[in-house]
Amino acid sequence: MAEILVEENFVRIDGADMNALLNILDAVGLEAEPTAPRDNDTGRRWQLSVHWLPTAPPSAEMVTGLSGAFAEIHAHFVREGKLPPARVVLYGRETEAIHIFEPEAA
Repeated sequence: MAEILVEENFVRIDGADMNALLNILDAVGLEAEPTAPRDNDTGRRWQLSVHWLPTAPPSAEMVTGLSGAFAEIHAHFVREGKLPPARVVLYGRETEAIHIFEPEAA
């Protein structure tokens, strides 16, 4: 069963990108799956939304691992010559933001 869901964004993320994102998350020990988009992407500064499914919040160690994974996701888009997400938002089960990764602040 997936531990984290990655929202699809058909404007920004193609099939190869999604596979790369899922593999990056797998590398930090998370089973990830794509999910339907929940927001419309209307601006130049787009955000990648991911959803944490376990009932317990992620540990500090997991948040650190996710920060590294989110940095790698940003780098993937840059390497591919695509506009990277301005930020990655990790949402909890109740749609609250658990962690926001902004590469400019990293």
